[in-house]
Amino acid sequence: MTWADWVGDWEGKLKWASCSIDGEPRASFALEALDGSVSVDLSPAGSALPLLSLVEEEGGWTGQQGDVTAHIKHAKADKTGDKVELAVDLDSGCQVRGTLTRTSLGIAACDRLAAWARIESHCTKLSRPPLENAARLARQRAEWRKASGDARTKLAAQCTARSTKVEQELVDAGCAPHPDPAIGMRGAECQALRGIAGRLTRCGNLPSDQRDAYAREVLVLLAAAQGADKASLPVVDAECKRERDKLFAIAQQVGCPP
Repeated sequence: MTWADWVGDWEGKLKWASCSIDGEPRASFALEALDGSVSVDLSPAGSALPLLSLVEEEGGWTGQQGDVTAHIKHAKADKTGDKVELAVDLDSGCQVRGTLTRTSLGIAACDRLAAWARIESHCTKLSRPPLENAARLARQRAEWRKASGDARTKLAAQCTARSTKVEQELVDAGCAPHPDPAIGMRGAECQALRGIAGRLTRCGNLPSDQRDAYAREVLVLLAAAQGADKASLPVVDAECKRERDKLFAIAQQVGCPP
């Protein structure tokens, strides 16, 4: 699965158990991807529930903030991918459960295109205008729903081709993960570069304009590593090593803390 199988508005009934806080019996939750990070806003279910940053776990996502922990996974019995199971647990023993549904066009490929366009609209790292217009796609949904037969097949092929372009653009910009989950593990030097870059970002001994310039250099290399194939990744990784050695020397010269 890709992020396009998750991003969107998920709505459904909620069951509350052992809770002293007031909660809604039904709510809609926005699961968003912004500049390479994923979050879900739980507050529509109740004011005591927060906006949670999410990290991937097997089969879904999890997030924790304060006394609130949430898990989101696709429903096992659902073959379309348009239903997820939400489980929220509070340290007090309060539990919230729900099966949520994302509105579908009936054309899975076009659902993915709409999700990629939504992710693209929240990516501030793009150096060019977006390839898709999320608002325009939303207006086209009524037309897509009416399609049938050959027209539906043609739309699915078009949506797949457009989704591929948007996904690759977002991967290159660092606003979506590479479809090969192991790609980041192969770029060991680039992962090490990320660490030293964070060290410089926190270093007050370095003028802000220099910190910004080095951050831009690192961002370009990390985006290149994320989008590189197996053949070109070693070349990018070598560039990351040279950049890491340079930044390490600079950090030592200006006395940046470890």
